[in-house]
Amino acid sequence: MQPSFTKSRKRAASSVPDASSLETHTPRPLDQLKRTRTEDELDAIDIIPAAKAWPVGIANILSSPVLRKPLGSHLQPHDNFENHIEGGSIFVVCVQGVCQLHYDLLCNALPDLYAISPTLQALVLCHNPSTHSPSTTTLVSLPLVEAIGASGNHFVRLGLLHPLGNGQDPLDALVVLDPLGRRRLLLPFGWGAGRHAGAVGGGRIVQRRFMDALTECVESLVKEFQDG
Repeated sequence: MQPSFTKSRKRAASSVPDASSLETHTPRPLDQLKRTRTEDELDAIDIIPAAKAWPVGIANILSSPVLRKPLGSHLQPHDNFENHIEGGSIFVVCVQGVCQLHYDLLCNALPDLYAISPTLQALVLCHNPSTHSPSTTTLVSLPLVEAIGASGNHFVRLGLLHPLGNGQDPLDALVVLDPLGRRRLLLPFGWGAGRHAGAVGGGRIVQRRFMDALTECVESLVKEFQDG
């Protein structure tokens, strides 16, 4: 079911330089420095080569308890399980703690992602699916997978356990797993390159760059596995 959701010169120690030889540097404002650091981090976001990709494994995630929507929620359940191909589907995992922005962005992008990869799967990893609230603005609920249980801690498997979360909370992110269950793209939200993703004004730039990266990653993986 398609969802309806509403890219020096050295001098002698005794020599004294004259004024004409001195370089003058105008200090950059703090906000400009922040933009520069963010741009550098955004430029580093890219698909991870298969040989260097972190193996996560999809079977363990799919074997965990899952809810189609939170208990008592009026959200419309959506999944693409009917088109799932074992060993052939790309997974986009929304690792969700306190941030909702990346969930909303993923839901908005799904129609385009399905057009690129009709068997693509999107789901949410969260601490407690029954009480989890993925969004207050999007009307759709993606499958909610229990991240911590008998099958282990999926936050740890993805390398996204929050260092201050008492072993329970994740770092919010979108993660792309290739059909072999390898982590091929990581888009952080609220930290790292995505720490300003929710900011007024400049946050839109980060969001756009992240969604472009997500689309390009899915396109690259489709081609990679078609070429085999």
